[in-house]
Amino acid sequence: MTPLSAAVKQAAESLKYTERRATVILISDGIETCKADPCALGAELKKLGVDFRAHVIGFAVQRQDEGGLRCLASATGGRYFSAGDAAQLRDALRAAGQDAAAPPKPAAPPAAAKPTPPKVTLSAPKTVVAGDTLQIAWTGATARTDTIGFTVPRNEAVSGNSADTAQNPASLRAPDKPGAYEIVYQDAGTGRIVARAPIEVTPARATLEAVETITIGGTVEVAWTGPNNPGDFITIVPPAAARADYRDFAGTADGSPAKVRVPDRAGTYEIRYVTGQQNEILARRTVVALAARVELFAQDQAPAGAHIAVKWSGAPNNPGDFITIVRPDADRSAYTEFFGPRDVDPENAKLRVPPQPGLYEIRYVTAQTNEILARRPVIAAATSATLDAPASAPAGSRIKVTWTGPDNDGDYITVVPPDAPKGQYTQYFNTRGLNPDDANLPLPTRPGTYEIRYVVGGSDETLARRAITVTAVQATLDAAAAAPAGARIRVKWTGPNNEGDFITVVKPDEDRGAYTNYFGPKDTDPEDGKVTLPARPGDYEIRYVTGGEARVLARAKVRAEAFAVTIDAPQSVSAGREFEFKWTGPKIADNVFALAKPDADVDAGEVILNADGEEDMRMRAPDQPGTYELRYVVPSLKRVLAKKTIVVR
Repeated sequence: MTPLSAAVKQAAESLKYTERRATVILISDGIETCKADPCALGAELKKLGVDFRAHVIGFAVQRQDEGGLRCLASATGGRYFSAGDAAQLRDALRAAGQDAAAPPKPAAPPAAAKPTPPKVTLSAPKTVVAGDTLQIAWTGATARTDTIGFTVPRNEAVSGNSADTAQNPASLRAPDKPGAYEIVYQDAGTGRIVARAPIEVTPARATLEAVETITIGGTVEVAWTGPNNPGDFITIVPPAAARADYRDFAGTADGSPAKVRVPDRAGTYEIRYVTGQQNEILARRTVVALAARVELFAQDQAPAGAHIAVKWSGAPNNPGDFITIVRPDADRSAYTEFFGPRDVDPENAKLRVPPQPGLYEIRYVTAQTNEILARRPVIAAATSATLDAPASAPAGSRIKVTWTGPDNDGDYITVVPPDAPKGQYTQYFNTRGLNPDDANLPLPTRPGTYEIRYVVGGSDETLARRAITVTAVQATLDAAAAAPAGARIRVKWTGPNNEGDFITVVKPDEDRGAYTNYFGPKDTDPEDGKVTLPARPGDYEIRYVTGGEARVLARAKVRAEAFAVTIDAPQSVSAGREFEFKWTGPKIADNVFALAKPDADVDAGEVILNADGEEDMRMRAPDQPGTYELRYVVPSLKRVLAKKTIVVR
């Protein structure tokens, strides 16, 4: 509703407009709906007020509905602003506010008599079909911002669809409601109607063809004829529904036949052709929604959490219908596990019984209004489980667990502290479909008392518990106290060798889970246990770290020492030919010899060799003559430890 006349009058009175200067800024998103005349109100306020103005902002108002708003503004000496979005609305408010805050203009001297405006004549048809678009031409217009529009006879303002006079002729859409109207020309400067032409709006015709009965929720194909004006639609509603009511609908712009769904509830309904402007009903047709006799079939009882087969008959299988399982007193829109009957293979349709024991109800529920078409009770029977495992085992080890239980989807066995809340888990395995020989559970790496649990998926209920003591484990490390930075050194160890354990070398202050180069003791031959020291010299720590919680079981200090490298190479070599050079220094596979231009980056090189070979090495000279450097490079540090200039001839 848009009672704009009443709103403006109330605002004017609150500002005591008859006693002092007053300005009202009105924002409207539609036409006057309270049978008042905005133009007449504007003239009255202007006449009675000391210095009254109304600035009007039309926000997202259709052009044909702007007539009354423009007239209200112009009749009071105010301005009309059209705003289509938030940015334009902000600009319009700013401009209207500035006008309202401006001091009153000094009284102008008596104006000379204005010449009589030219007479305006309108050229329009005598009749038009409701909702149709017609062309209106005119002569004698005075401004491109004047308004042409529909109104009821003898009204002094545009009160229906309208258009400005920027284009001649102007396109104007007739009202949806038949009857006697006038097309009027309204002057933008004075707000006066300066020309009128009577016109009769004749009824639009429409027809509807459809089946007489259909199962509830089904889709009806409606063949229609009608004006197909913008916004017209086909809908299905109860016969007593107001003309603006609608449920499922299809726009006539989508063509004939239109497809609309009848409601989910059995009864008599009405298919309607409704106009887009004023919700005029152009055609009606009765359709009966027939009740569906749906039956559900399932076993009477099943273990809690189990999957059961569900079958059904007599169902409409409409889009969005679903079958679910809930408590008998659950709201009709409630659901847990569900499936759409039209989306599944009826031979393989299953529902999971809730994991909590008790009485439940399988339901067939409609999509539109959650009507329950069928119910089937089912009992979720309590289940039990047993666990068998060692009473104690080393921290981080994997133990064999045997069990009995329902083995439903989502059931799992885990190990947690005894006071852990339900649903908490660490390492676990799912029971369903698992070969008992593969049921190995990794234990925590921290010693202490724990609890193995059989947990029901979904509800996290614990069906069985078994205590287990996780005993402490130890490890030792033996390695060189110092070695060249970047060198690969051998490490001897003892320890639990559990899956996920690793031996690494890091800075002493690194977090317990930190690692650089490492190996897993479980999968490494004791003769091959090696780590690579960092390339940067300094003090480090070799660690034995457990998997899972990353507990450090053993540490051994090691120093990565700086070292010197010498290079003995010829001063000049032939382009493209091999040459020999000698070097001294540790053999470190990650470091390299590179032959590069003197100004090249440290990681550049025409020829590169790993620095883990013999002291006598061979290298092929580049094909391009010039001056080069033979470099010993530590790539990870981007450092050159030694270099020798070589001229390639």
